[in-house]
Amino acid sequence: MLLAQIREVPVAEYNTQRRRLAMGEAPRQQKHRLHRHSVRTIQALVDQHTELLTVLESQALEYQLDS
Repeated sequence: MLLAQIREVPVAEYNTQRRRLAMGEAPRQQKHRLHRHSVRTIQALVDQHTELLTVLESQALEYQLDS
């Protein structure tokens, strides 16, 4: 019976709800990682920030070259 109900849920709706649930859980998971693995988590955040800055700088350079 439960399996039949699960099969009735459209895949797009299922994926939307899973993303919404993951986004809601993200802050709790981040706090857990900061508490349990502080150095590794902070290093990962610094790496993400550095990567984002690199991408933004390259986009700015491309924009300047196109102008």
